[in-house]
Amino acid sequence: MSTTPPRPGTPARSAPGSPKAGPPGSPRKSGVVPPAQKSGNTRMELPPDAYVSDTQKSRFALRGNKFNTEGKPTQMAVNQYRLKSLNYDGKIHQYDIQITSIPESNKRLPVKKILDHRVTKEMLKPYNSKMWIFDGKALAWAPTYVKQLKFTVDLNEEKRTAGEKPRPGSVFEVIIKATTEINLAIIAAYLESRVQFNNVVVEAMSFLDHLLRQGASERLLSIKRNFYDTKAKGMGLSDGGVVEVHKGLYASIRFSQDMSSGGIGLSLNVDVANTAFWVGEQRLSEMLPRFLANCDSQWRTLSPAKLVDILRPKKRPGPNDNWHSSDAFKHLRKLRRLKFTVKHRNRPEGSTEMVYTFRDVMFEEKYGADGANARNVKFGYNGKETSVLDYYVQKYQQHLRAPGLPLIDAGTGGAIPMEMAYVLPMQRYPFKLNSDQTANMIKIAVTRPNERRRAIEEKTKMLRLGEDPYLKHYGITFEEKFSTTKAKVIAPPIVKFRQNGTAKPQFSGRWRIDNLKFWTPNKFPLQSWGIVAMGDCCDKETLVTFTQTFKMTFKKHGGIVETDPVIIPPWALVNKGRPRSEDLTVGGTNGATVVLRAHEMISKERKLHTQLLFIVVPSKGSPFYERVKKNADCRFGFLSQVVQRGHVQQNQAQYHSNVCMKVNAKLGGATARTDPPWPSTGTYFPSNRPTMVVGVDVSHAAPGGNTASIAAMTMNADANCIRFNAAVETNGYRTEMITDKNMARMFGKLVESWRVGHPSLFPAHLIYFRDGVGEGQFAQVIDQEIGAIRRFFGKGKCPKITVIVATKRHHIRFFPPQGAGDRNSNPLPGTLVEHEVTHPFMFDFFLNSHVAIQGTARPVHYYVLLDEFNVPINGLQKMIYHQCYSYIRSTTPVSLHPAVYYAHLAGSRARCHENAPSGDGPRHGGAGVEMLSDRIAKGFNIGPKAEDLKGEEAPDLLPLGPRDRLEFMERTMWFV
Repeated sequence: MSTTPPRPGTPARSAPGSPKAGPPGSPRKSGVVPPAQKSGNTRMELPPDAYVSDTQKSRFALRGNKFNTEGKPTQMAVNQYRLKSLNYDGKIHQYDIQITSIPESNKRLPVKKILDHRVTKEMLKPYNSKMWIFDGKALAWAPTYVKQLKFTVDLNEEKRTAGEKPRPGSVFEVIIKATTEINLAIIAAYLESRVQFNNVVVEAMSFLDHLLRQGASERLLSIKRNFYDTKAKGMGLSDGGVVEVHKGLYASIRFSQDMSSGGIGLSLNVDVANTAFWVGEQRLSEMLPRFLANCDSQWRTLSPAKLVDILRPKKRPGPNDNWHSSDAFKHLRKLRRLKFTVKHRNRPEGSTEMVYTFRDVMFEEKYGADGANARNVKFGYNGKETSVLDYYVQKYQQHLRAPGLPLIDAGTGGAIPMEMAYVLPMQRYPFKLNSDQTANMIKIAVTRPNERRRAIEEKTKMLRLGEDPYLKHYGITFEEKFSTTKAKVIAPPIVKFRQNGTAKPQFSGRWRIDNLKFWTPNKFPLQSWGIVAMGDCCDKETLVTFTQTFKMTFKKHGGIVETDPVIIPPWALVNKGRPRSEDLTVGGTNGATVVLRAHEMISKERKLHTQLLFIVVPSKGSPFYERVKKNADCRFGFLSQVVQRGHVQQNQAQYHSNVCMKVNAKLGGATARTDPPWPSTGTYFPSNRPTMVVGVDVSHAAPGGNTASIAAMTMNADANCIRFNAAVETNGYRTEMITDKNMARMFGKLVESWRVGHPSLFPAHLIYFRDGVGEGQFAQVIDQEIGAIRRFFGKGKCPKITVIVATKRHHIRFFPPQGAGDRNSNPLPGTLVEHEVTHPFMFDFFLNSHVAIQGTARPVHYYVLLDEFNVPINGLQKMIYHQCYSYIRSTTPVSLHPAVYYAHLAGSRARCHENAPSGDGPRHGGAGVEMLSDRIAKGFNIGPKAEDLKGEEAPDLLPLGPRDRLEFMERTMWFV
């Protein structure tokens, strides 16, 4: 018996293109799942050779006996449990599941309900039904064999009265057909290098993954690789009770190099998973004011009357005089797909068990100024037109307290008042958190190593690994404690500056440069420069004081500056005299105008093209950033340095030293260097082995966005491998591999710059650091990107190439013994792990090169795919680690090799160079993701998504300045 009113005669639609809700009893989606959708298990962590054919597996470098011999030995605990035993001889049969609705419909199949149904269990009972494992889509596994089972499931049978016909869309035909037998012994054969990775290994690993999850998913909420205890209490984000954080457990079976340590080459990698969920068990009408307050600060204090008012339709300006959704109403579309139950007085017994889905918010112009609320929306009830408001009074003696609120369009569930809807708990929050929520999330998620380890071990108990009947049946047991492995600690370098200045950070991970001179002063003396404040956010005296302190500090560090800065007063941005207030508003906050006027004044006074402009912005994340960078970089071709008003006013020495490092780098200088790890003639890569070090990264549009992918490539400009030049360009849409066209022009451009710093030399070695690719794309990196480099040099001329993929997208963490880590109990910088968590025979290692400021350090996973130069392992690892200390704008070692780090910076900055109006708002980073998700949720048409444009070319980026400034900009580190 329904507890909600049926839908009115004309279904409401809140936005063009929104799905039309069907009448009650409309059939559900049907049809057999196509074979293409039964493909791989995306939760599995597979090695690189899983993604290439048998004839191509030899392309990847193997470890052999390449292990570090110089580092100081130590022990490290790892957040994974070794798999101790596995019954390789057990029979496992794999089945294909086909489900078809009767009659066929276009709605999604309720697979889980069908497989959990009484009839399904009865049909499987003769075949050891308790040990059947389902993937929830189209596959099943069992220890017993049956050729085929065919039966019918009626999901509505218990609700039908005797003689009543089945409701359309509730009856399904199920066919379970045997397909193959799983051979677990193939895993041991692969780990012992007796067979190559093939489909049989994939099938066995997929079974193990589902075997691990079957028992846990019957008790816990499973989302991809994570598990959550639905009975655990969430932690609020101080947002009034809209979003809460639940600490879950990440779990994944992975290959490991532990066969000599008592394991069998497989481990369970576990980690904490912090996920945002909607706060459940609350009325949707009571959550609305707090929800809108988090969407926009203007709605922080909403009374019930004000809430109704801001959700009412508004008049659309123009000749049509139409009603349209208000801004607040558009935010309600973020609630789509939210699940809830209905609660009110006198409801039928059992009605609360029915779950509804928030399909949309009802809106239709015919309802006028009050919108589609409980008073206006009517339908036929007891032979006459009745409003939703009167329906509840007449049927349940329930009076609505907020009848002016918009109604929920629940599809076949009808039109439901928000005060009757109670949000179900444990529903993932799919949107980007706002700044306050993010700050609170960080406080919850960032934990020190000892606390994180305790949390992981405690959460792992949820899996009940020792009690799981499915694991027991197949003879699977895990060790009870974290794996421990031998590790090495590479000695930290001495950081060298000019005039014999040195810094010895040891294991502190930090050093000061108060009285040290940069290794190389700026190549371009600072002659034509100035400072301007956006929106008049700083007075002239503050600007003068700041620039004089900067000039003094820059000289102290050895920087070359020959003139005082030009101070651009705010009124100079719009006219030559004292301004009117409206002039300040227009000129002082328009990024294009600010940069233009400042450039004109500096060039006029110094009789030189502007070299550098300091731009003061009110705060971090300023909306001015993208526009001023685009104009400085692309329109005029000069360097810019954005500084925040607070730092300018405080005028502290340490801040000036940090800014000086950036300015020196932009003008052709270098901060510091470390000694090379191998014998040399004074430079990192001497003339007898001139080396190109390349870093590559490709960034993509935000999910659902339509911006192009950006390819960024960096290359060392000097033999010390301190300074890097960068090339950036659009790279199609959602295209991870750099296109041949981009490889040719970007690599070619950087080679020209390299030759300026290496006159009359030809590279003997090329080290190619690639970031952002998964194991399934390693072969493509070698085929496409390295293939393009070989074609660039031509036959017989190509240097020997070493290819290294660097990634932080993993869940491996290291925990040193008590007293053996840094002050936060993280591994010391220089900690190297080559065992336990690495591939059984491929060439990879984990390196922790930095000191984590907060939380638990995440090491970088380096995969050596190709090593034609046969670099000595000690030298290679020491080079990567030591060069993390020569990152040009920091007095700490960075976590990633600088070549890749600079590629990140260049790719991010290149978003400012897109040939798109700056008024469109931010197009990258957190602000860009937030703006995009907001626009999509409000129903705006953003055009075709990047996924739909894949394969098409994207418009080129704007060049770095006018043609006569291009060479200057390309020889500077404009991106730092």
